[in-house]
Amino acid sequence: MSIQRVATPLALTSWCLIAALPFLSRLHYVPLPQWFGEAVVVWLALAAWLFLLPGGALPARLPRVSVWMLGLAAVWAVQPWFVDILFPGMNWATSLCFVALALLGYVTVALRERRGSVSVTVWLAWGLLFGALAQSLIGFCQVTGLAVKMGGVLFYDSSHPTTNVFGHIGQRNQYAHYLAWGALATAYLACERRLKIWLATLIVLWLALSMGWAASRTVLLYAVAMVVIGWLWHWRARETASRRLGLAFTGVAVAILAGQFLVPLANHLMSLFTHSHVEVASGVERLAANSDDMGARRFVEWHKAWIVFQAQPWFGTGWSQFGTQSVLLQMRPEFADAAFNSGLFTNAHNLVLQLMAEVGVVGTLASLAGFVWAIWPYFGRKARPEGALPLAMLAVTLLHSMLEYPLWYLYFLAVLVIAVALAPQPEGEARRGWLVPLISAVMAMSLTVLAVQGYQRYWELVGLYTPFDNAKRDAPRVARLAAIVEHEPLYAFHALNTLDNYLDATPDNLVQKRRWVNLLAASRPYPDVLLKKAKLEALAGEERRAEETLSQALASFPTYAQSFLDDLPEDQPQYNGLRRVAQVGYDRLPARYKKVSDGDDE
Repeated sequence: MSIQRVATPLALTSWCLIAALPFLSRLHYVPLPQWFGEAVVVWLALAAWLFLLPGGALPARLPRVSVWMLGLAAVWAVQPWFVDILFPGMNWATSLCFVALALLGYVTVALRERRGSVSVTVWLAWGLLFGALAQSLIGFCQVTGLAVKMGGVLFYDSSHPTTNVFGHIGQRNQYAHYLAWGALATAYLACERRLKIWLATLIVLWLALSMGWAASRTVLLYAVAMVVIGWLWHWRARETASRRLGLAFTGVAVAILAGQFLVPLANHLMSLFTHSHVEVASGVERLAANSDDMGARRFVEWHKAWIVFQAQPWFGTGWSQFGTQSVLLQMRPEFADAAFNSGLFTNAHNLVLQLMAEVGVVGTLASLAGFVWAIWPYFGRKARPEGALPLAMLAVTLLHSMLEYPLWYLYFLAVLVIAVALAPQPEGEARRGWLVPLISAVMAMSLTVLAVQGYQRYWELVGLYTPFDNAKRDAPRVARLAAIVEHEPLYAFHALNTLDNYLDATPDNLVQKRRWVNLLAASRPYPDVLLKKAKLEALAGEERRAEETLSQALASFPTYAQSFLDDLPEDQPQYNGLRRVAQVGYDRLPARYKKVSDGDDE
C-alpha cells in the first residue's frame, strides 16, 4: 500500500472534521469560552496540510480565497498604525486567524485537485451531517431536561434547561444555522445517491424539528434562500442532477416550515414520555408574539454603527472597539427610549455595519470586494450541481450575518472559507512549482509554533482566573497578569479580563486598581466593570465623576439598577451619591423589570 493511498484520506478526514468537531467542543473555559473550538480549526487544518505532503506535489497557485484571506490579514495587522487601538494584539490575533484560513483554503483546493470537486463536496457533506446529528441529539437532551440529569456531560443553560436549546454551540441562532447546513448536506448526499431517500427524509424532518425547538426565527429566511439557490442553480446547470437538487432543497425548506408548526405537538409527546412539562416556543411562535426586544434593539445598534462610521469613515473606530462606542452613544437623547436589553452590544448584529464601524471603508471594501472576487467563479464559469451545496451554505451564513455575528467565531468562518474555496478553478493542467508550496510550509510552521504557545498561555490564564481570596497568595498572580497585559499583546486583553477578578473596590492600592479598571471600562464596559469604576472613583473622592459613570451604566444596562443598589452598602457614605443615582434608575423602570435584579444578557 502506497503512502499516498493512506495520507490523502487522512487529509480529507482532518479537513472534513473542521465542519463538525469544533462545533461540538464542550470545553468552555473563561476567559475565552470558545477558544478550544477555534483552536481545533487550526489544528485540523495543520493536520490536513501535513497529511498532504506525502501524496505528491502541492498546487503552485494560491486560490482566490487564500489571497483574499492574506489580504485581510494585512489590513487588520496594519490598522493600529492608523487608529488608536487599546489592544492592538486583538488585531494581530485576528490577522493570524486569517493566515490560518488562507492555509485552509489552500488545503481545500489541493484536496480537490487530487480527488475531484464532487468527492470533496461529498466529504464535506458527511462532516456536516455527522456534526448536525450530534448537535441535534444534544439539543434533544436540553429539550427534555436530560442534560440537567447528566450533569456536566453536556453543555446547557442551567437557568433555562429546556427553553434555551443550542446544542454545544452555545447560542440558539447559531445552532439553528448549523442544523440548516446539516439539512442541506443531507439533501445533497441523497441526490448523490450516498443516502437512501427514506433515510435522508427522516434525517431532514428530525433536523427541521430540532430547528423548531431552537426557537430561531431566522430559519424562515433560510428556507426561502434554499428554494432560490436550488432552482437558480438548476436554471444555470440544466442537468438532471441539478433538478434533483432543486427539488431536494425545496423539500428541506418545506420541512423547516413544517417543523415550526410541529413543535407544539412534539412538546406534548415529549411531556407524556418524559413525565415532565416541555414547553418550547418555535421561531414562528416567537415571531407572532414579538416576545423580546432584540428586534428593536438591533435597529438601535445599527444606527449607532452608522454614527460611528460617519465619525471615522476611512479606518473605523478600531477593531473590537464598537462595544465602547455603543455604551457612550446610549447617553444620546435619541436612544433614551431604546428597547430594554441589558447586555453589552460589542457587535452591531449586522456584518456590513460592524465592519464599517470598526474597520471603516478600507476594511469593509477589502472584506466585501474580496468575497465577491473569490466567489465569482461560481457564476463566471460553468455551473456544476455540486456547487449548489456550498452556495446554499453561504446564503444561510450571509443571511444570519445580517442579523447577528456567526462569522466572529473561527469555526463558522472556516466553513465559509471552505465553501468559497470550492468555487470552480481554471480548467487545464494544474501548474507546478515550488514557491507557493514553500509559502504554505512557512505558514504551517509558524502557525504550529503559535498554536503551541497559545495553548500554554490559554491554560495559564484559565488557572489564574479564580483568585484565592488571600492577598499574599494572590499577589504573584496579580503581578503575572499585569506583566502579560504590559508585555504580551496577543494575550493582553484576556489577561486584563482575568485581572479584573482580583480588583476589589477597596481603598488599598487605589491608583493601580483605577488604572486597570479604567482600561477595562474603555474596552469592555460591562455593567459590573462600570459599577466597579464608579465605586473606585467615589472612594477616590471624585463623586461627580462616579455619578456620571453610574449614569452611563444605567443608560445601557437599566435593569441592573436593583443589582447596583444591592452592591452599594448603605453604611458607606462615599456611596450615597451613587445610591441616589441607582435609586432614580430603579424608579424609572417599568414594573415588569422591577421583579428581576439583573437583565437578560444579549
